[in-house]
Amino acid sequence: MRGVNPITMTDEAEGGQDRTVSRRFAEVEDELRQGDRLLSLMAEQWRGMAGMAGMFVATIALAMYIRPYYDVGELHAFGASGATQVRYVGVQLMAIFAFTALIIYLAKVGMDYIIKYGMYVVLTLALLYTMVPLAHMAVLDFDTEPFDITDTHVHDGAVLGTWGDYGFITANISDDDLNTTVEIAAWGVSNGYLEPIWSMEHPHNIADTSSPVRMTTAADHLSFASGAYAWSVDIDTGELMESYDCFEWDENGEAVPLDNMFGGCALAVMTDDAVYLANAFDELLRYRTFEQSPGVLGYEARWRIPGFSTGDGAVLSQLLSNDQWMLVTPSQAAGILLEEKTTAFGLGQGGMENATYLYQHATENDSQFTSADVGWSPFLEENFSDTQADPETRQQRMILLGQADGTVTGVEWNGTYANESAYAVQERMLLDGLVDTVRSVRLTDLDESGYSDMLIADDTDAYWLYTTSLANRATFPVPENSTHVFFAIDDDTTSLVAVQSNATTTEINAGELTSAMFPLFGLQLLLVPTLVGLALTGLLLVLLIVHSEWYVVNTTGVLLGAGVCVMLGVTFVPALAILFMALAAIYDFWAVYKSKHMLDLADTMIGLRLPILLVAPQDSDYSLIEETEHAKASAKKEASAPVNTRPAKKRSEAMFMGLGDVIFPGMLVLSAMQWLDPSVAFQVAMTTLLGGLLGYLALMTYVARGKAQAGLPLLNGGAILGYLVGGLLFLGTEILRFNISW
Repeated sequence: MRGVNPITMTDEAEGGQDRTVSRRFAEVEDELRQGDRLLSLMAEQWRGMAGMAGMFVATIALAMYIRPYYDVGELHAFGASGATQVRYVGVQLMAIFAFTALIIYLAKVGMDYIIKYGMYVVLTLALLYTMVPLAHMAVLDFDTEPFDITDTHVHDGAVLGTWGDYGFITANISDDDLNTTVEIAAWGVSNGYLEPIWSMEHPHNIADTSSPVRMTTAADHLSFASGAYAWSVDIDTGELMESYDCFEWDENGEAVPLDNMFGGCALAVMTDDAVYLANAFDELLRYRTFEQSPGVLGYEARWRIPGFSTGDGAVLSQLLSNDQWMLVTPSQAAGILLEEKTTAFGLGQGGMENATYLYQHATENDSQFTSADVGWSPFLEENFSDTQADPETRQQRMILLGQADGTVTGVEWNGTYANESAYAVQERMLLDGLVDTVRSVRLTDLDESGYSDMLIADDTDAYWLYTTSLANRATFPVPENSTHVFFAIDDDTTSLVAVQSNATTTEINAGELTSAMFPLFGLQLLLVPTLVGLALTGLLLVLLIVHSEWYVVNTTGVLLGAGVCVMLGVTFVPALAILFMALAAIYDFWAVYKSKHMLDLADTMIGLRLPILLVAPQDSDYSLIEETEHAKASAKKEASAPVNTRPAKKRSEAMFMGLGDVIFPGMLVLSAMQWLDPSVAFQVAMTTLLGGLLGYLALMTYVARGKAQAGLPLLNGGAILGYLVGGLLFLGTEILRFNISW
């Protein structure tokens, strides 16, 4: 330190002898002096540093406070899907570059007045990002009432599948020792699931009374197979349409299966002029039917349908069109082409070639399909009515598949296309991590908007995923092991229904849903809070114009920074926020140390006293107005960095930080709050904030020395490190899954 005689450390005994200074001791001595000097400088400036840290935290805390307003309004700059797309980071960076270049150019040609009043327009819009949401936060109620099961009914029979939008079908087998019958019943919301809407009785089996009944759904009828019989009924009334025996009587008067119908008919699919019967050993047989001879079957062809294990049951069996059948079993999902004949012939009747799979999806890693549904896709460009009216789109559907490992897959089907081109996996569904296991999937339209939503249930909760964004609008508790979970609408009453079923009984659990159980959604612009937000914004702008003192600049800067923080945080998922921060830090480093244009930009903004910086005075009598006026009157001084200190003066001194040095770390904090698992989002956000503060502390060691320093490399680096450490602690390696696209 200049003007101070150094005190040396020696390795010789005291006395009159000359003492030689150890080189190593000298180095240590110098380090200690430097450390003492740094600590002394930081101690001298602690007020400014503490004040700046306080504004850093306050800005991010305010952004966290108003985030729910942005969340319910889905106020994402590039939409929900844009939050995962890398190209929009480039768009934001190019906007920053263009803005910076314009400001520097205007400053060089002496058009400060254009900068100042142009910035006032920009600042007005940016302030509204905070002031309007902040005013609404005082009056909006973001809490919801809990959902409860209020009605429980138990009926005999096992659930076979869903029926329409709000119902299901059960099969109740009689207790007879031989020649059992089965009652097929349709249950719906119109009578509260107290009694069947319709029911019909049909022979079940001759000897195997435990043979299960399985159902195939078509547009106008339901087909059933019980091992010994196959029949169909009208989907609306339950009236019997067709009935066939899967056995024949031999010469001894005993019932034996039809040729190649090993184990009986496990599944039945009925088309206009044929019946397709699948046995329990993954074989499919086609039989011709005759309108003039009801109950008569004429064998035509036979195929293998490998991979299904049809004897283990079906998750979903649905006739998509007259020649396409969607079959989902625990082990496989496939769209099967229903052909009329085979070309290969071998032993027995018919060929043994494989059936044509137009789409195939086998499970992996010992997982199983647990639920499936077919309905209108959430990604349709038009509503249901318009889609149904258009011949080009009326045959479009989504096949929704859920697996035991939590995987949810959507397959778009378009019946106007031929063969394999009719099926396409929906790539816009990013539902990884929503649930650990899937119990029920359903395509629904809860708000009757004419556009589909999804209802996904696991062991404990059902998640309502809204339209194309698939944003989780609401979560409701459901009983464990519910096999079918769906919304039911009857007049003005909406209920959530959870069905549990085993081989002999079905339990129906239902509870009414009210508007108070749903979180707010959509842009909230109430009259009084909006007017208050506009008025406060106008007041701040007037104060900036007539009295731009440091406390006015800071107040406006904190409010403005909070709005931009949350806007960017909800716009990008954490992976893209980190990419944005890394690129911005590189740019900041280059702009400060190489091109040095950031120094010119900082001086321009300080001189105009615009609230895109924060000011931390060291003295209670500091005046930003006096300092900038004095700077204009005096000789031009060396430009200051985005984060630096003014040389200590008896007149005044203060520390300045560009608002971007708060916004970028805050963006990652808000992104973690918005996009991570809600159970750990706050914890990871706090470790991110802590990392940003550690980066700030490191930055202050340079600021204390009076050196110009690019703030973003240290601040962003600290925040990113804090995010990764917190993510690994609370989410494990899941934090490293980016799920982003171009």
